[in-house]
Amino acid sequence: MLAERLTALWPRARIDIEYRWAGTFDTTSDGLPLIGPVPGAKGVYAAYGYGGNGITFSFLAARLIGDLIAGATSPLLADFAIDRDGTADLRAS
Repeated sequence: MLAERLTALWPRARIDIEYRWAGTFDTTSDGLPLIGPVPGAKGVYAAYGYGGNGITFSFLAARLIGDLIAGATSPLLADFAIDRDGTADLRAS
């Protein structure tokens, strides 16, 4: 829809979209966001469930996901893993 609106406003704009993102607001039951690779979806990473702490956690998420894409890892990813225990209520919604 955004690409269609851009085309309507600026017909000469190139709208070849290589990457997309979305933003949501929610929190997890343990208060920690979900950051990292999406299980079963190769090359897809997510960062959500900040619960009002987006300034802090979005910076951390950017660093962690950037490192993953570059081939590095961090022990912090276990604490923020999307499939960790205690987050089933958010993932199911």
